[in-house]
Amino acid sequence: MSESSGVNLNNIKRPPDKSSGRKILLLLAVIFVLPFTVAKTMHLLNVHPASHSYGTLVNPPLALQFPMLHDAQGKEFKAQQWLKKWTIVMVDDSECAEPCEAQVHLLKQVHTSLDKDAHRVQRILLVPTESKNDTYIGLQKQYPDLVILAGADVETVKFASEFNVAKGRVYLVDPLGNLMMSYPADMNPKGMQTDLKKLLKNSWAG
Repeated sequence: MSESSGVNLNNIKRPPDKSSGRKILLLLAVIFVLPFTVAKTMHLLNVHPASHSYGTLVNPPLALQFPMLHDAQGKEFKAQQWLKKWTIVMVDDSECAEPCEAQVHLLKQVHTSLDKDAHRVQRILLVPTESKNDTYIGLQKQYPDLVILAGADVETVKFASEFNVAKGRVYLVDPLGNLMMSYPADMNPKGMQTDLKKLLKNSWAG
């Protein structure tokens, strides 16, 4: 057989290496899933890196179901607006009397202290009662980045009840929609600031 009639092995196309593709998919799965798995495990085991938390952990975290709610101007606040950010939630049924206003101001200061990470956090005032719109107009003007969800409708009242409301207590919801921590009315704002900075530093979500 002549050399010209032989088969050039270099021109033969070899089938793709399936094992290599599987390795890449596995690596991507580990990269995206592992942080959430670790976070969930830390919640369940009540483990905190390097130190304790100042808030009280909700153990296990409560996966919230988000209904369609409305803000003080009647604008829709959709379920997805709770996701991809850390959310500080304050529940109040007093039309935000003086103690409520003081806490709103305190949480604004905590939020501002997060500096470059402040955009990863939102603040929500949840008011599950019939309220006068003018009660919140001044508050909204003073704190334009505060989301005020108010109303005595079934959805708002039922949703507020998921927080097991204690007067003046403040709650933290993670970017996956889990209620995972709460703080008392007389909380140490520096403690909450410390917790948030740790969470933002160690979290890939939000």
